[in-house]
Formats: sequence, C-alpha cells, structure tokens
Amino acid sequence: MRYDKNTMQQEYFEKYIMNVRGLSPKTASNYHHALMKIAKVLKEKGWYAFESLYEIDSYAALKELETALMENTEFVELDERGKNMYTAGLHNYMQFIEGEHFKRVADPLRLLDSKIPVAPKRVQTAREVANRDHILVRQVLMAEQYTCLCDASHTTFTAARTRSQYMEGHHLIPMKAQDDFDYSIDVYANIVCLCPTCHRLLHHGIKEEKKPALNHLFDLRRDRLVDSGIRLGKKEFLELVEHTCPDDTQTRARY
Repeated sequence: MRYDKNTMQQEYFEKYIMNVRGLSPKTASNYHHALMKIAKVLKEKGWYAFESLYEIDSYAALKELETALMENTEFVELDERGKNMYTAGLHNYMQFIEGEHFKRVADPLRLLDSKIPVAPKRVQTAREVANRDHILVRQVLMAEQYTCLCDASHTTFTAARTRSQYMEGHHLIPMKAQDDFDYSIDVYANIVCLCPTCHRLLHHGIKEEKKPALNHLFDLRRDRLVDSGIRLGKKEFLELVEHTCPDDTQTRARY
C-alpha cells in the first residue's frame, strides 16, 4: 500500500485520538468520518473543492476554512441537524493540528510515529513545495516546546505568531535522499526543532563543526526513525548528509 498525504494525516490523527487523548478507536473513526462528510458537503455546495481536509497542508489555510465554516449559516444549520457531528470532528482535528493535549503525555509524537510508504511521484507546483510539511513542522516545534534539540540552553526571541521562542524545523535526513528509502522521510521522526544558529550550522557549517550536532541529533532520533521504517547506521547517516549538498532549497517552516 502506497500512502498519500491524506492517508498519512488520517493515520496520525486517529493515533492522536487514541494514543494521546486516550479515546476509543470508534471515536477516532467517527471523527474521521465527520471530516470526510465535511469535505463532501463543501464540494457538493461548491464552497471548496477539497476531496479531504487532510490534503490541506497550510495551517493558515485550514484555520481560514474553520473560521469560514463557523460563520456560514447554512453549514451551522447542517451541523445542528447532524447533532453537531461535523463540528465535533473538525474541532478535534484542529486541536490535533494545534498540538492540544501534547503536554499531557511524554514525547507525544513518538506515539504517532508510523511507517509511511512513499507516495507516487508527481509534479508539484511551487505553492505545494512551499507549503510542504507546514503542519507537520508546526506540530514538531510545539511538541518539542520550542526548544533547540542541539542544546536546550540556546535562546532566541519571542515569535509574534506563537508567542513562544522562535525556532525552525529541519529534516534530519535531507528530503533529497528520499529515493534511498522505502518509506517516507517526510515524517515527524525525521523533523527536528532547532534554533536558527544550529539550523544554519547544519546547512552551511564545515564538517568538523557540525558533526557533533549531527551525532547528537541522530542518537536522539535513531529509535524513532526505525519505528518509522527508516533504517540506517550512524556512519551511513553522516555520509548521506555529507553527500547531500547543503543549501536553502530544503523546505522548512519557521515559528
């Protein structure tokens, strides 16, 4: 089975409901079906053309959609007739995206780690590339409580968007290396929270200076990478990173 973005987000969401929230598989399934019904209604009404809400990568776009739905009288009436099943699914999905309840468990994203087979290749638009992993990175930074994984003592400034310390997301194994793996490396386990200085170090620093940081980050994520179907030794990892030219083309979200 080859997963696409929709299936991946569905699996993460349902694991969040069960493993982080502690709710039943039936509840997770009900919320999923509510989201699918929302997408169907939106398409039938001609309001939005999404096959699934899971395909929305941008947090800002998803938030705008939530606001628009809550302000739409016809949707509110539909929801009331359906005993609020639409809003129940939507609000729980937004809580998942916004990282609510992450603090109630230790290492919450580890509870969501999954083996995600690589989706079929297709041509992406510039907009899609720019938004790729926007939501995933946001969740990683929230789960790591905006703390630099290279050194928790590193401080920056308060970001206006989050009112938390400004941090950036980074793919530990560069996305350029996807063809070397059977499973997607575009997953929680492969995204780390870094301060801007450490992030630039990994992209632009000399080998001798960034190697300690890479060793440290790999040790932190080794087991989770395995849980996500991404298997490689430290030596292989360091060689892979070294052979993947560092530049600014790798997509990242900043908060």
